[in-house]
Amino acid sequence: MATQTQVSQTIDYRGPPILVGALAHLLREEGLDFERPRDDRTSVAEVVEATLTVTSGATVLDQSLDVMVDTAVARFRRRFGDSPASVSVGGKRGTQA
Repeated sequence: MATQTQVSQTIDYRGPPILVGALAHLLREEGLDFERPRDDRTSVAEVVEATLTVTSGATVLDQSLDVMVDTAVARFRRRFGDSPASVSVGGKRGTQA
């Protein structure tokens, strides 16, 4: 019986609440799935911290996930580079199915 590995990667975001939605949009455009943290729209916080765990939605090579994440993060930085938001890509984890 063959096993498949689903690879995931974490992305840490710290910045204005509105830009986490922009990051989520760019990740979706690259074909990435993730569980978005609960969005508290009643909060008046100037800065939020969120950790997104992203997957490709299908079993792909590690490098493909890396490229998809890097592309989305690079687009975010180009578009919002002058904002106080910071985005860092964390470690990868694999789960077998």
